[in-house]
Amino acid sequence: MEHCLIGKTIIAMNIASDGLALQIITSDKEEIIVRVDGDCCSHTWIEHVQLPPLGFPALVTDVDELTFEYDDPPVEEPFNSQMEDNEYGEYDDDDDDDYEYDDSVIVEYGCAIRTLKGDILIEYRNSSNGYYGGNLCWPGDYFYGGVHGQNISNNQWVEISEC
Repeated sequence: MEHCLIGKTIIAMNIASDGLALQIITSDKEEIIVRVDGDCCSHTWIEHVQLPPLGFPALVTDVDELTFEYDDPPVEEPFNSQMEDNEYGEYDDDDDDDYEYDDSVIVEYGCAIRTLKGDILIEYRNSSNGYYGGNLCWPGDYFYGGVHGQNISNNQWVEISEC
């Protein structure tokens, strides 16, 4: 299935003030909302957006997920589980009110929106205990963050203006 942006002309992009969503406005006045999502016990946010070097309007030709290569993996202890005794006492699965997730591992993700005026680069990150991850949710994708409310955006849009 072709990506929802391919063939559309982007005329503006906004970011939610909380960094949890992007608003892409196309030449036909369509507003495409892209949300960051995180698995249970993690948090995902947009760290940086680089606009196309030649500006808007920009016709989209492709959309690619980017991977980052590390000399040393970002996870030192990949399963640093909170299921052990911690500062809150012994873990009790009957009382999750005393449980806080471990967010000691931050992983970087990226997306490149390829346009005829250069690439739009979206860098987003996820914090967790190293077991969970994050992703971008395009229209029609399942949005897991809505289940636990950890990635619900305020949708208060701020213009992205720097290149």
